[in-house]
Amino acid sequence: MRVLDVDERGRLLTAATEGDQSRLVETDAKGNSRELAVVGDLTLARYLPEERTVVVQHGTPARLSLLRANGKMSPLLGSPDHDTELLGVLPGRIVYRANRRHRLLYTVVIRNVLVGEEQAVYDRGGSVLEAAVSANSRHIAIRMPRKLVLVDTMPLTEDDHVRLISPEPVDAGHRTLAWLPDSQRLLATEYGPESAAVTRWNVTDPEWSTLVPDLPLSATAHLAPDGRRFAVALPDGISLHETETGRYLRSAAVPAPTDVRWTPDSLRLVVTGAGGISWVEAESGAVKAA
Repeated sequence: MRVLDVDERGRLLTAATEGDQSRLVETDAKGNSRELAVVGDLTLARYLPEERTVVVQHGTPARLSLLRANGKMSPLLGSPDHDTELLGVLPGRIVYRANRRHRLLYTVVIRNVLVGEEQAVYDRGGSVLEAAVSANSRHIAIRMPRKLVLVDTMPLTEDDHVRLISPEPVDAGHRTLAWLPDSQRLLATEYGPESAAVTRWNVTDPEWSTLVPDLPLSATAHLAPDGRRFAVALPDGISLHETETGRYLRSAAVPAPTDVRWTPDSLRLVVTGAGGISWVEAESGAVKAA
């Protein structure tokens, strides 16, 4: 079983997969569970912020559906001719990529789920591997095989619309991208030949700054929604750090953590590890089985 998401009320969305079928299960804060749906070829699923609606990516080619609290699932986006893949969720909106023109030429789109209005924020092609949208939707960091670019949705000039953040090695570079709430600073896990680091970039400064160096290559950084702290998943557990300086705060003993999610209030994390699913208290590092 793996954790897919957690919402504002502490409800967990998990998936148990057998073959190509996955049972999506929601567990409330009191531990009561119910099956929402059985989905074929599930890739991921996320709650829309402040809603009971889940956006589900599934199928081949990939398509998106909406799963309601009553278990009813309805198509949202998709085509038999190309992939439609979820990159992120915002209040009332989703961020997705689609390769309508060619399998390696992706467009990044923000879509209003309720009214269907869309904005293509990046349509210059390339294999879009990851994207992170800032809280004010102005800045979008997009990772491609050999470069990381910044898309400004409100540029002063057309030349400011897309600019290079940094060249990227094909099998390394900056990943797990996440914007701080100020929409100006970007946190990432940077992978090198022999080690990883947690780094930060500012829209007004072309240089990356290192917050936590000399991490194992398996490390991944996970920024809290309020931006005050970030968690680093390590082979032997979770370490928590102050975002402003990278200062180490505390650790949590969760062996071999894989899926890591912060609660929207930034007080807890839910982590899938070798021993199953656990809650981690951010203030103390205390661990409790989910």
